[in-house]
Amino acid sequence: MELSRVTLLLFLTSPLGLAVAENVDSNIVCDPPFRDIGRHCLVIDTSIIGTWDSVRQFCRNLGGELVNMHDANILHDIFSFIKENPILDSESYWIGAYDILDEGKWVWSYNNTHVRMNTPLWGVQSGHQEPTGGVYENCAMLNKDYHYYVFDDNCDQPNAVICASTKKMAEAQPEEEEKDNTPRRECPSPFIMIGNVCLLVDALKENPWSEQQMICSALGGHMARIEDANDLGDLYDYLIANDVRMDLWMGGSDLRMEDDWVWENNAKVPMGTPFWGQETRGMQEPAGGLYENCLSLSSVDFFYFHDDECQRMKGVVCQYDI
Repeated sequence: MELSRVTLLLFLTSPLGLAVAENVDSNIVCDPPFRDIGRHCLVIDTSIIGTWDSVRQFCRNLGGELVNMHDANILHDIFSFIKENPILDSESYWIGAYDILDEGKWVWSYNNTHVRMNTPLWGVQSGHQEPTGGVYENCAMLNKDYHYYVFDDNCDQPNAVICASTKKMAEAQPEEEEKDNTPRRECPSPFIMIGNVCLLVDALKENPWSEQQMICSALGGHMARIEDANDLGDLYDYLIANDVRMDLWMGGSDLRMEDDWVWENNAKVPMGTPFWGQETRGMQEPAGGLYENCLSLSSVDFFYFHDDECQRMKGVVCQYDI
């Protein structure tokens, strides 16, 4: 399906088609029609629907490219914006990842850098983490039926579009270069640096949430606070590399007020995608209501956030701030 001239005219003349708003508190300056969404210059549009190639060309005609998520936090910004603007939640959206050139090797269309696989970007379906389409599904989209996590899809299917300004992407420093140029900090034993955070993963002793809280405190730290999606991905990689197979308590809860999820320091826990997973009925976590008030990483859901009963026995991730 190709984009029609009528659709393009609707986009260019209708502010409703853009469905974005200027953030007056930001110092990010975006060239129209791009707008600041989470400090990224983006166009999110539901009137532009077409194949992956056709919407990619549309982005290029605007001076952009299909959005890349080299920084996984962009997914959280996009998810939050869509949820704040219900007019946008009727469609799935193409993004700039594909494995057309080499099956199984996903790259970003902007600069052919590798796509982070698994948690925190990719969704889960029937117990399997995406991508699962093999040679038949070679383009990536944000799936409206799974909380806008990344799924692979047939490149000829019609989806809506998220464009990013190539001018702003060129100004951004790639994550790998930032990590290479940043001096490594030292963590006191028994904590180790996992990604950019000093963490201790205890997958040997299972205890209720409150007891694990005391153990982390006795070590001079606190239960882990993961507020950066890239840190969640680094922790996931560590857990898989070390064959961790149990649920792990983290420092979030809504014990003080139902549905008000906070860390131990009262900072807000990030909600939605790409932090929280999906429960068996298809609802996004947290979904346990009054009975499940403590935050854990779910081993059966690829270590996405889940709420659970605080008395359950789990391991723990502790954190030391340096």
